[in-house]
Amino acid sequence: MAKIRILSKTHLIVRRITQKIGLEFAFSYICVYICYPIIYLPIMTDKLNLEEICIGLPGITPVLGAHMHEGCVVCLNKSNHSSGVNLQLRGDQTASIKLEWNTPYTDQMDRGWQDQEVATEHGAVCISALLALNLTEYTIVSRSRKGTRIDYWLGKKDDILFQNAARLEVSGIFNGQDKVEARLAQKKKRIDASPNALPAYVCIVEFSEPSATFAKK
Repeated sequence: MAKIRILSKTHLIVRRITQKIGLEFAFSYICVYICYPIIYLPIMTDKLNLEEICIGLPGITPVLGAHMHEGCVVCLNKSNHSSGVNLQLRGDQTASIKLEWNTPYTDQMDRGWQDQEVATEHGAVCISALLALNLTEYTIVSRSRKGTRIDYWLGKKDDILFQNAARLEVSGIFNGQDKVEARLAQKKKRIDASPNALPAYVCIVEFSEPSATFAKK
Protein backbone atom coordinates (compact mmCIF):
# COMPACT_ATOMS: atom_id res chain seq x y z
CA MET A 1 0.00 0.00 0.00
CA ALA A 2 1.39 3.45 -0.90
CA LYS A 3 1.67 5.43 2.30
CA ILE A 4 2.66 9.00 3.11
CA ARG A 5 4.20 8.42 6.49
CA ILE A 6 4.97 10.81 9.32
CA LEU A 7 8.35 10.34 10.97
CA SER A 8 6.46 9.51 14.14
CA LYS A 9 9.15 8.38 16.55
CA THR A 10 11.20 11.53 16.01
CA HIS A 11 8.12 13.71 16.42
CA LEU A 12 6.95 11.99 19.57
CA ILE A 13 10.39 12.36 21.14
CA VAL A 14 10.53 16.06 20.24
CA ARG A 15 7.01 16.54 21.57
CA ARG A 16 7.88 15.01 24.93
CA ILE A 17 10.93 17.24 25.22
CA THR A 18 9.03 20.41 24.32
CA GLN A 19 6.25 19.51 26.76
CA LYS A 20 8.79 19.30 29.57
CA ILE A 21 10.19 22.74 28.85
CA GLY A 22 6.84 24.41 28.19
CA LEU A 23 7.05 24.69 24.41
CA GLU A 24 4.04 22.60 23.45
CA PHE A 25 2.53 25.47 21.48
CA ALA A 26 5.77 26.07 19.63
CA PHE A 27 6.03 22.38 18.75
CA SER A 28 2.47 22.31 17.40
CA TYR A 29 3.07 25.46 15.36
CA ILE A 30 6.25 24.08 13.82
CA CYS A 31 4.62 20.74 12.97
CA VAL A 32 1.47 22.18 11.43
CA TYR A 33 2.81 25.23 9.64
CA ILE A 34 6.35 24.19 8.67
CA CYS A 35 6.99 20.46 8.90
CA TYR A 36 3.85 18.92 7.40
CA PRO A 37 4.43 20.18 3.85
CA ILE A 38 7.98 18.80 4.03
CA ILE A 39 8.07 15.54 6.00
CA TYR A 40 5.41 13.46 4.26
CA LEU A 41 7.61 11.07 2.32
CA PRO A 42 6.04 8.47 -0.03
CA ILE A 43 7.13 4.97 0.94
CA MET A 44 5.63 1.49 0.84
CA THR A 45 4.46 0.06 4.13
CA ASP A 46 1.89 -2.31 5.60
CA LYS A 47 1.80 -0.68 9.04
CA LEU A 48 -0.17 2.16 10.60
CA ASN A 49 1.00 3.73 13.85
CA LEU A 50 -2.13 5.01 15.59
CA GLU A 51 -0.07 7.31 17.80
CA GLU A 52 0.73 9.51 14.79
CA ILE A 53 -2.64 11.23 15.22
CA CYS A 54 -1.38 12.53 18.59
CA ILE A 55 1.09 14.77 16.77
CA GLY A 56 -1.84 16.75 15.40
CA LEU A 57 -2.82 17.86 11.92
CA PRO A 58 -3.72 21.28 10.51
CA GLY A 59 -7.33 20.70 11.57
CA ILE A 60 -6.72 18.48 14.61
CA THR A 61 -4.79 19.71 17.65
CA PRO A 62 -2.41 17.31 19.44
CA VAL A 63 -4.82 17.22 22.41
CA LEU A 64 -7.80 16.39 20.18
CA GLY A 65 -5.69 13.84 18.32
CA ALA A 66 -4.74 12.16 21.59
CA HIS A 67 -8.44 12.04 22.52
CA MET A 68 -9.29 10.33 19.23
CA HIS A 69 -6.38 7.95 19.64
CA GLU A 70 -7.54 6.97 23.12
CA GLY A 71 -11.07 6.30 21.87
CA CYS A 72 -9.61 4.09 19.15
CA VAL A 73 -7.48 2.13 21.63
CA VAL A 74 -10.56 1.60 23.82
CA CYS A 75 -12.60 0.22 20.91
CA LEU A 76 -9.81 -2.09 19.76
CA ASN A 77 -9.15 -3.42 23.26
CA LYS A 78 -12.85 -3.95 23.98
CA SER A 79 -12.92 -5.98 20.76
CA ASN A 80 -10.07 -8.13 22.14
CA HIS A 81 -7.46 -6.73 19.77
CA SER A 82 -3.91 -5.86 20.74
CA SER A 83 -1.18 -3.89 18.99
CA GLY A 84 -0.20 -5.72 15.81
CA VAL A 85 -3.73 -6.68 14.78
CA ASN A 86 -4.37 -6.51 11.05
CA LEU A 87 -6.85 -3.95 9.75
CA GLN A 88 -8.59 -5.17 6.59
CA LEU A 89 -8.67 -2.28 4.14
CA ARG A 90 -11.48 -2.42 1.59
CA GLY A 91 -13.09 -0.04 -0.87
CA ASP A 92 -10.96 1.58 -3.58
CA GLN A 93 -7.98 -0.47 -2.40
CA THR A 94 -7.59 -3.75 -0.56
CA ALA A 95 -4.78 -4.49 1.85
CA SER A 96 -4.00 -5.93 5.26
CA ILE A 97 -2.48 -3.23 7.46
CA LYS A 98 -0.90 -3.86 10.83
CA LEU A 99 -2.17 -1.42 13.48
CA GLU A 100 0.39 -0.50 16.12
CA TRP A 101 0.13 1.49 19.36
CA ASN A 102 1.88 1.64 22.73
CA THR A 103 -0.85 3.24 24.83
CA PRO A 104 -1.84 0.84 27.64
CA TYR A 105 -5.52 0.09 28.18
CA THR A 106 -6.21 0.89 31.85
CA ASP A 107 -9.17 0.70 34.22
CA GLN A 108 -9.19 4.49 34.35
CA MET A 109 -9.42 4.65 30.57
CA ASP A 110 -12.24 2.13 30.60
CA ARG A 111 -14.17 4.19 33.17
CA GLY A 112 -13.66 7.36 31.14
CA TRP A 113 -15.01 5.80 27.95
CA GLN A 114 -18.20 4.09 29.13
CA ASP A 115 -20.20 5.67 26.32
CA GLN A 116 -19.38 3.19 23.57
CA GLU A 117 -21.02 5.26 20.86
CA VAL A 118 -18.76 8.22 21.62
CA ALA A 119 -15.66 6.01 21.76
CA THR A 120 -16.58 4.43 18.43
CA GLU A 121 -17.12 7.81 16.80
CA HIS A 122 -13.78 9.21 17.96
CA GLY A 123 -11.89 5.99 17.28
CA ALA A 124 -13.23 5.90 13.73
CA VAL A 125 -11.98 9.43 13.11
CA CYS A 126 -8.51 8.41 14.33
CA ILE A 127 -8.21 5.63 11.76
CA SER A 128 -10.00 7.56 9.00
CA ALA A 129 -7.75 10.61 9.34
CA LEU A 130 -4.61 8.49 9.15
CA LEU A 131 -5.93 6.57 6.15
CA ALA A 132 -6.81 9.83 4.39
CA LEU A 133 -3.19 10.92 4.88
CA ASN A 134 -1.90 7.61 3.59
CA LEU A 135 -4.23 7.01 0.66
CA THR A 136 -4.81 10.50 -0.72
CA GLU A 137 -2.98 13.74 -1.45
CA TYR A 138 -4.91 15.44 1.35
CA THR A 139 -4.76 16.13 5.08
CA ILE A 140 -7.43 17.23 7.58
CA VAL A 141 -7.70 21.02 7.55
CA SER A 142 -10.89 21.57 9.59
CA ARG A 143 -13.98 20.06 11.17
CA SER A 144 -17.05 20.93 9.16
CA ARG A 145 -20.01 22.86 10.51
CA LYS A 146 -23.44 21.31 10.87
CA GLY A 147 -25.46 21.41 7.67
CA THR A 148 -22.55 20.77 5.30
CA ARG A 149 -23.40 17.05 5.03
CA ILE A 150 -19.79 16.01 5.65
CA ASP A 151 -17.56 15.57 8.69
CA TYR A 152 -14.19 17.05 7.69
CA TRP A 153 -12.66 19.31 5.11
CA LEU A 154 -9.51 18.08 3.44
CA GLY A 155 -6.73 20.21 1.96
CA LYS A 156 -3.62 19.53 -0.08
CA LYS A 157 -0.70 18.51 2.13
CA ASP A 158 1.58 21.13 0.59
CA ASP A 159 -0.96 23.98 0.81
CA ILE A 160 0.17 26.21 3.70
CA LEU A 161 -3.08 28.20 3.41
CA PHE A 162 -5.10 25.05 4.27
CA GLN A 163 -7.78 25.69 1.67
CA ASN A 164 -10.70 23.28 1.39
CA ALA A 165 -9.96 20.96 -1.53
CA ALA A 166 -11.94 17.79 -0.72
CA ARG A 167 -14.40 16.32 1.77
CA LEU A 168 -14.34 13.39 4.20
CA GLU A 169 -17.32 11.57 5.70
CA VAL A 170 -16.57 9.20 8.61
CA SER A 171 -18.62 6.54 10.35
CA GLY A 172 -17.75 4.01 13.04
CA ILE A 173 -19.32 0.64 13.83
CA PHE A 174 -18.25 -1.05 17.04
CA ASN A 175 -19.56 -4.51 16.20
CA GLY A 176 -21.30 -5.36 12.94
CA GLN A 177 -19.37 -6.14 9.80
CA ASP A 178 -22.70 -6.91 8.11
CA LYS A 179 -23.69 -3.23 8.56
CA VAL A 180 -20.76 -1.76 6.62
CA GLU A 181 -22.21 -1.80 3.09
CA ALA A 182 -25.49 -0.25 4.18
CA ARG A 183 -23.63 2.44 6.15
CA LEU A 184 -21.40 3.16 3.14
CA ALA A 185 -24.43 3.58 0.89
CA GLN A 186 -26.05 5.86 3.48
CA LYS A 187 -22.99 8.11 3.67
CA LYS A 188 -22.66 8.30 -0.12
CA LYS A 189 -26.31 9.28 -0.37
CA ARG A 190 -25.68 12.02 2.19
CA ILE A 191 -22.82 13.36 0.09
CA ASP A 192 -25.00 13.27 -3.04
CA ALA A 193 -27.45 15.59 -1.31
CA SER A 194 -24.76 18.24 -0.92
CA PRO A 195 -24.43 20.93 -3.62
CA ASN A 196 -20.65 20.99 -3.08
CA ALA A 197 -18.73 19.65 -6.08
CA LEU A 198 -15.37 19.03 -4.37
CA PRO A 199 -14.04 15.44 -4.35
CA ALA A 200 -15.43 13.41 -1.47
CA TYR A 201 -14.23 10.35 0.43
CA VAL A 202 -16.09 8.03 2.79
CA CYS A 203 -14.47 5.88 5.46
CA ILE A 204 -16.42 3.27 7.44
CA VAL A 205 -14.44 1.77 10.34
CA GLU A 206 -15.62 -1.47 11.94
CA PHE A 207 -13.79 -2.52 15.11
CA SER A 208 -14.72 -6.15 15.70
CA GLU A 209 -12.82 -7.48 12.66
CA PRO A 210 -11.31 -4.74 12.43
CA SER A 211 -11.81 -3.24 8.97
CA ALA A 212 -11.92 0.08 7.18
CA THR A 213 -13.77 0.69 3.92
CA PHE A 214 -12.27 3.76 2.28
CA ALA A 215 -13.79 4.92 -0.99
CA LYS A 216 -13.94 8.00 -3.17
CA LYS A 217 -17.45 9.14 -4.04
